[in-house]
Amino acid sequence: MKPVSIGVVSDSHGRFKRLKKMADEAPAVSAWIHGGDYSSDADDLATYTGVPAYAVLGNNDYFRESTAPECRKVTLAGVTIVVIHGCQWYGEKRLEKLVELGQENKASLVIFGHTHRCFLKNIDGITILNPGSIGLPRDCRHGTYGIVTIDQKKIQDIRMYELSD
Repeated sequence: MKPVSIGVVSDSHGRFKRLKKMADEAPAVSAWIHGGDYSSDADDLATYTGVPAYAVLGNNDYFRESTAPECRKVTLAGVTIVVIHGCQWYGEKRLEKLVELGQENKASLVIFGHTHRCFLKNIDGITILNPGSIGLPRDCRHGTYGIVTIDQKKIQDIRMYELSD
């Protein structure tokens, strides 16, 4: 079985030009995961790229039409992934709750958004990932996203990317 790459993006805020640029610059992926805030952008991303996109609601989605759930569990290439926007908790409580969510769901990877800042940490065997924001980044001048590589049903690599000028 060859490695599978999954694209991870969040907080697009309706800026499809940035999503299109991201998709054009990114390595080939088998699916996209959208961590919320304009979760309906994931539908457009799936149409544009021709691969599935899994999204969750963000705090800016509650007043918009969206069929996305608040929390989602998916298994891709044998790896269980939980996705939640993360606006439900603040400060140190957020990280604690994300780990707890991963444990409850027997997930190897928990993806969140909301902060618009990149974050990557492994805690108790659970990888916690925030790809930052493709639409309104707070920790760099350009939008960011991540690529998760899975091989043999294990996460082999996670890389963060920044859009070019």
